[in-house]
Amino acid sequence: WIGGTPALMALSREYNKDYSLDLKIAFIHNDIERIKALNEGKIHATEISLPSYVKQLEKYPESGVIIGITDFSRGADGIVAKSVVKDLNDMEDRKVSFVKDGTGKFILNKFLRLTGLRYQDIIPIERDNMGDVINDLKSGNADLAVSWSPDMNLAVRDINKSTPNSVKMLITTKEVPNLIPTVLVVSKKMLEKDPESVKAFIKTWYASAKYILEKPDKAHQKLVELMNEKADEYGEVALEDVKDSLANIKLMAINDNYSYFGIGGGEKTLDSIIRDTVQTWKKYGDINEELNVDGIYDGETLNYLHDENDEELIVDYKEIQGDGTASVAETDKVFEKQDEKSIETNTEKVAKIDIPPVYYDSGKAAVKADSLPVLDQVVDISKQFPEYYILIDAHTDSVGSEEANLKLSRDRADEVKKYLFSKGVNVDRIVARGWGEYRPVVSVEKNEEDKAANRRTEFILTRDITDQ
Repeated sequence: WIGGTPALMALSREYNKDYSLDLKIAFIHNDIERIKALNEGKIHATEISLPSYVKQLEKYPESGVIIGITDFSRGADGIVAKSVVKDLNDMEDRKVSFVKDGTGKFILNKFLRLTGLRYQDIIPIERDNMGDVINDLKSGNADLAVSWSPDMNLAVRDINKSTPNSVKMLITTKEVPNLIPTVLVVSKKMLEKDPESVKAFIKTWYASAKYILEKPDKAHQKLVELMNEKADEYGEVALEDVKDSLANIKLMAINDNYSYFGIGGGEKTLDSIIRDTVQTWKKYGDINEELNVDGIYDGETLNYLHDENDEELIVDYKEIQGDGTASVAETDKVFEKQDEKSIETNTEKVAKIDIPPVYYDSGKAAVKADSLPVLDQVVDISKQFPEYYILIDAHTDSVGSEEANLKLSRDRADEVKKYLFSKGVNVDRIVARGWGEYRPVVSVEKNEEDKAANRRTEFILTRDITDQ
């Protein structure tokens, strides 16, 4: 994984000697085998995706503890689909190929959960490796494939070269930026027995990451050399391979870690990421409901380093020179304000969110207090998908006049919009629409159940068409 290359750079530039750390690298490609080795004391630390690590905690609950984040996938993972697949909801009844028991299944879980689909609603094709997944896509055996770079990029290029516009990137982690963090895990025994070495390890890692971030031109060239020296592990690597791979992740500096761990004030974003990861695994029975992840990470070591105030480890993103495509300071997306019509022409649907019903006071626009937690779920989703517009579609039943129902639905959509805005959602992201009784899911209401089905508020995520 490209996010693990700070270890190579650290040894090459001898950052470990700066901190009196004896550091060696072992290459263990399988996640399960790495955590097993960590648990048995054969290695002292590893980098692994958070979803994979959480998945292994059932079998190896005492294996280690997270001490840092190495990177986030920002386009390196995603779903490739045939062009006929319109959006994530359109996965229903289609064949989906993925690597079982790993990050691929987690990604599929996440988007099934978002849309309210179950594995019984799709035709799952479980594979042991990414090569088989890509072959499913190329042969037409699968309608969608959960994949990652560089495999998915090459597959899209090759398939479309043979049959133009036949497949597309349906969604990538660039649009869900905090979905797949890779974390540094150190053995609990090492942390307890030799905390000073753990501090030295963190300093070594992030000194190396700082160099890669601040000197990308030199670092990229050096990484090509270092990775080709390990060709048995990495294969043959070209400069463009390194640049493209780093462009699809957010390599984390130590100051980025301070922010995600909530050190120095601010929200502990890592807590919400871990919570969502656990819920996504549990939703489809991949981990036990009783799995306890309390103490999954240790923030004390980073907190100690923060208090040391070692400026030598801090990355100043404003000072980055050269090819800054690898990692730069992130800024919030600027949304162009849309109205009810322009949202249809300027954006495309990504998914209709599966969310519990929103209830209002009878005949009024006020949201019932019991439904505010539902709207808070929408706020959370807006944070997880910060690149998307949020379309609020409010509908009524046919009781009352058409004119009154149209006004009521619009007022209710506006009330929901106000609440989301009050919770920090950018108002330019939100478009509120009321349809009255004009778009029923039950065309002829015969009973109260039919009316209840038509009284609904739907939330739809859309993205700029130019983003794709």
